[in-house]
Amino acid sequence: MQILIQKDYQSLLTNQGRGYQYQSDLNYLASADVVIGDEGFLAQIPAVITKPYFILLTSEASIDLAFLSNFKNRTPYQVCQKTNQVYLEDTLDEIYREYNRKNQIQLVKTEIQRKRKELENLNEKLNRESEQQILSLEQSHSEETQKNLKEKSLLHFLDFIQSESVHEDFFGQLLKFIWKDLKKLGRFYQLGFSLKTTSEKSNVFTYDGQTENRGLLAADFKSGSVSTQLASAWGRPVGKIMTWVLPGFSRDASVFVEVVDQQLSSTIVESYFKDRLSVLSLYLDRWMIEKEYEVIVERWNRTFKSFSGYMHVVDENFNVFQSNYAAKTGIPCYKELANRDSPCPECPILQNKNTEFFLKDGQKVKTYYSEFKYNSKKYYFVIYEDVTQLHLLQGQMIHSEKMSALGRLGNHLAHELNNPLTGIKSYVQSLLQNTVEANLSATLQSDLNEILKATLRCQRIIKNFIEFSHQAEAKLEPVKFAEVLQNTLTLLKTVLRSHRLFIDVKETSVLANAHDLQQVLFNLIKNSCQAMEQPGAVTIFEEEKNGKIYFYIKDSGPGFSENILKNMFQPFMTTKKLGEGTGLGLYLSKKMMNNMQADLELTTSAQGAKISLIFDKL
Repeated sequence: MQILIQKDYQSLLTNQGRGYQYQSDLNYLASADVVIGDEGFLAQIPAVITKPYFILLTSEASIDLAFLSNFKNRTPYQVCQKTNQVYLEDTLDEIYREYNRKNQIQLVKTEIQRKRKELENLNEKLNRESEQQILSLEQSHSEETQKNLKEKSLLHFLDFIQSESVHEDFFGQLLKFIWKDLKKLGRFYQLGFSLKTTSEKSNVFTYDGQTENRGLLAADFKSGSVSTQLASAWGRPVGKIMTWVLPGFSRDASVFVEVVDQQLSSTIVESYFKDRLSVLSLYLDRWMIEKEYEVIVERWNRTFKSFSGYMHVVDENFNVFQSNYAAKTGIPCYKELANRDSPCPECPILQNKNTEFFLKDGQKVKTYYSEFKYNSKKYYFVIYEDVTQLHLLQGQMIHSEKMSALGRLGNHLAHELNNPLTGIKSYVQSLLQNTVEANLSATLQSDLNEILKATLRCQRIIKNFIEFSHQAEAKLEPVKFAEVLQNTLTLLKTVLRSHRLFIDVKETSVLANAHDLQQVLFNLIKNSCQAMEQPGAVTIFEEEKNGKIYFYIKDSGPGFSENILKNMFQPFMTTKKLGEGTGLGLYLSKKMMNNMQADLELTTSAQGAKISLIFDKL
């Protein structure tokens, strides 16, 4: 404790064991804790100084109350007799104790203030750190939210592109989907997609939120002047064009946007497309390749289906993989095409070469085949060209050549045989006319008549032969069926020799071509005779019903099975042994009857076959 004491009274302070210091110089007033002196000394201290503890030393006889009143605001203060050293020291001790107590209190307060300041600093630091953490958390939360939104948007985009990429309108839906996302980022005029063609032009597809457009433009979307090129192509001012090349695309392709807001930062749009370009390119490229593949497949299927003959792809086991005739796949081709239980012997796959053979029902085909592999499995592509009509024409040509040769032969025979026959006939007639002069017996006359009949019969056979072989123009006119039949039977005497013939026809006329009708009757009667291995009967009769005239040719042969019967009018269908028939007789007969506006039918039973020639009644 610092004491400022009047020099005259310093002797009163012994400071035995006390912890205070004292001075008598007023210059130490500012640091003094206690000021001790008489009225004169204390009067030197300015009234404004109230900090120190004042002790007024006075005598008992004289205490200046007026002076004390000047110290009423200078508290605390104490009055002590100048001679009372003990009291003074006791007062100082008490003050010292109070001083120490106050100092301790002050130290505590100071420590409290220091701790409080530290606590405040700590709280301030914690508040700052807390605010920073909150800001960091808010920023992290914002970034996490943006990241989640971005991931959610990407997942939504992926879900959309995966689910919609299999649909026919995927491209249009994709433009609409991206447009909807872009509208959240800023103002755009239109979204587009360009695909470079081989002509150095670009197929451009655009969408403006309402309509889709497509055009072929001479614009290079990699060029910095693409806006100018598009303005020239579209005939209008064009906004800012932002373009991104689709990576890994099978062709030169780009996606672009036309921006309305020129101040729009490209970073946001760039980030949007950057996250989606690879997936967009992959799925869009696959979709376009699939569409092109579908077009190619459709063209191939149309070509495949339009082929008039048979065409198929089969595996190593002859199972149909694709065809233009089978309703379903996996069926053996030989079962579906030829109704067989095993592969056709002349199959080009078995023969390892192109072949020509009868497939079914007298149908002749010519084959072309090739071999290829798919998924490490061997397949065969086979084309069957139907050459039935070609062979039919060849058969008809051969038949025509035969008939022509037969006609030429008939003309030659007629010339060579008619001359001697005419001489024989003349001599016989001359002899018969002069039977009396020649004195011929009855027996000789009978022989001459037989010779005359035989001569006439030979001339008639030659005439019928020539008419049968002559290809006259098909002209329809009323002809007597019985007359044509009789002329035809003359040519079939050899065939009918071992069989019985029953005829029951009237003098009925039908609209026909006599030559064609004769050829039909010749074919049918000959077939009936050849169908009977043992001597049998051929019956020819007529019937009128339902306004039609039916002429029947019935034999007593074994007949036909139902499977054979339904194919009897097919070309090259024959029941005869190999080399004994062409299979064209019934086919040509049916065709000639139809040309005469008539019809031909065939029925069978255990008693034989019956052929019906059906004419309209005149």
